[in-house]
Amino acid sequence: MRLARRFGPEVADWCAGLPALADEVARRWGLRLGGVWPKGGTSVVMPCESDDGEPLVLKLTPDLKIAADEAAALDAWMARRHVVMLHDADLDRGALLLERVLPGTRLADEPDRWPLEEAVPVLSGLWPRPPRLGGGSGLPELRERSEFVFEMTRRRLEQHPAVAGRVPPDLVEGSRNLASVLAAEGPVRLLHGDLHPGNVLRGGDRRGLVAIDPRPCLGDPAFDAVDWVLADGGGEQAVQQRIDWLAGRVDGLDPGRAWAWCRAMAVVLAVALLIGRGDDPVGEAMLALARAAAEGS
Repeated sequence: MRLARRFGPEVADWCAGLPALADEVARRWGLRLGGVWPKGGTSVVMPCESDDGEPLVLKLTPDLKIAADEAAALDAWMARRHVVMLHDADLDRGALLLERVLPGTRLADEPDRWPLEEAVPVLSGLWPRPPRLGGGSGLPELRERSEFVFEMTRRRLEQHPAVAGRVPPDLVEGSRNLASVLAAEGPVRLLHGDLHPGNVLRGGDRRGLVAIDPRPCLGDPAFDAVDWVLADGGGEQAVQQRIDWLAGRVDGLDPGRAWAWCRAMAVVLAVALLIGRGDDPVGEAMLALARAAAEGS
């Protein structure tokens, strides 16, 4: 069901062949497979062990471009301790073999707020200057990633009319236009592209926070900072204060562009939170921020 929402009913054939595919990849890499983890909208992920007992993660996706993009980015980030490590890839089969981050608690599952202080080494480690990528990586530009995010937001609103009644189409479209303008400007870095609390794990005292599941693209690094500074909700002043604090500690983060991206993406976060959590106070704050941005534009 998760994959069908993302890829449509035609993914059923791939799912039918998944057990055989997993067994084939496991034999090639000498893996003992565990059960499938329930999360993930574009891939099937399962814990596994190598022959010598090393804990790993096998990720399989029907979209070979998704696998190739992730592999290219993880290769560029190799040895950065705040990014998950890629052990091997079979891009013809959409298979990635990754380290298993331990203890691996997702920030999305923690009761406390997303810690802004811990964002500094994560964001600093994600933005090599300039991007160091292998030839022909084919990674998309930020404009393409931004368009995809807004298209998914539009689809979610179609599926949830109660929330759609509170989020006018022109509010989404105005935010989308602002994001398009921002994506065409600014510095170019290798971005994670999907840096929300569900894609950041705790890696223990040695690793700190570890980013996983990138949807990498090339563009303005301020895009990756949006979820960090909007996590607590609050009004414009509170968001501006968090941006200024973070920009003073992360090289390459422009506070003016970070604020503009927050204004553009607030409606996306609002829709996700209001659908996922009902009358979520942070979602309400993000909806108010999006409305204020639209009124002030």
